[in-house]
Amino acid sequence: MKPIFVDPDLTRVSFARNLLEGEGIACFIQNENTRTLGPSVAGYSYKNPLDPALCLLDDSQKEAATELIRLHFQNATVEGPEWTCTGCNETNPAAFDLCWSCGAERVA
Repeated sequence: MKPIFVDPDLTRVSFARNLLEGEGIACFIQNENTRTLGPSVAGYSYKNPLDPALCLLDDSQKEAATELIRLHFQNATVEGPEWTCTGCNETNPAAFDLCWSCGAERVA
């Protein structure tokens, strides 16, 4: 089982896992708990070997899984100005359709 998605941000890897599991693709996160070891190991900064890595249980699903992840993260990068929530006045990134603070929908 080779990793299909590696990222230093566990949140992104967890989201990718949820995306695949929602499509019926069984997977797990390798190094889910080792990420925090990096800074404390003999003063070295951590590198890729400790990054969370998403792995498939069935390698025959690699193409479908890779495509799902690629499509999601390709579309998740939205360029543009930040927007201010009309409900709570919180500033949100351009890619967010809901306010991260109160959950209100973005008003166009």
